[in-house]
Amino acid sequence: MKGVPEFLQVARQSFLELQAAWDRADWPTLQQLATEPLLADLREQYEMRGPGPNHTEVLELHAELLALEELRDAFVASVEFRGLIRESDSAAAAPFRELWLLANVKAADRGWKLARVQALA
Repeated sequence: MKGVPEFLQVARQSFLELQAAWDRADWPTLQQLATEPLLADLREQYEMRGPGPNHTEVLELHAELLALEELRDAFVASVEFRGLIRESDSAAAAPFRELWLLANVKAADRGWKLARVQALA
C-alpha cells in the first residue's frame, strides 16, 4: 500500500467521485467504486430517493485512517470522513461524520472499493 497521505488523498477523491456518481445516478461509476453488497444497498436507497435530481456540494472534507487490517482474502481500511456538505442549493451547510470501510481484494486486482458506510453521531 502507498503511504498514508497518498492513500487518504485517493480516499478523498473516491468520496467525491462516489458522491457525484450518486447525485447523477451513474450506476456504471458506482459499480466501479463500490462492492456488490453495497451496490444493492444503494439501489434500495435510490428507490426510496426517487429518480429526481440530487445535488450534494462537499464544502469541506477531512479523512483520517483509523485502521488497516489484513484479512485472509483482502485488506480492509477504516476511514473516518468529516466535513461540511450542502444537499440542496437552498439548504445551509451541515456537518457530517461517516465511517467508510474500504476493501481491496487480494486475488482481484481492482483496487480499493467502498464496502460499507456508517453515519457517526
